[in-house]
Amino acid sequence: MRLASDVAYLGPLRTMVRESCSLVGFDSAAGEEIVLAVQEGAANVIRHCYGGCSDNPIDMWILFGENELTIELVDYGTFVDPSQIKSRKLEEVRPGGLGVHLMQKVMDEVNFEQNPAGGTTLTLRKRVPAADPQTGGS
Repeated sequence: MRLASDVAYLGPLRTMVRESCSLVGFDSAAGEEIVLAVQEGAANVIRHCYGGCSDNPIDMWILFGENELTIELVDYGTFVDPSQIKSRKLEEVRPGGLGVHLMQKVMDEVNFEQNPAGGTTLTLRKRVPAADPQTGGS
């Protein structure tokens, strides 16, 4: 899926991720957490990689594995050096600064890499919990 770096397109992004989570087997609560993590990643691309410009491309790849979901967000803007990404302290009550913390809390893997275009590829991976044999749930 390719979308413009405009917050107006975060709605379709959320819908696509939500449906993908359901297909892989996440319950609705886990799916909504994943949706939020991906939305934070996309918002960070818009804010930090593209400096708020709304007409640049963001490519989203959704990869279905056996009992896992991998989502890649690819931008063609400024590479975000992972060593420079610092979440603010949770005690500081103010907007912003918790997107990376949220992604790391929700997802099993969060990886930032410079891509061949010079931008950032954000990879988010989450495994579906194994079903509990006694209850039939996770």
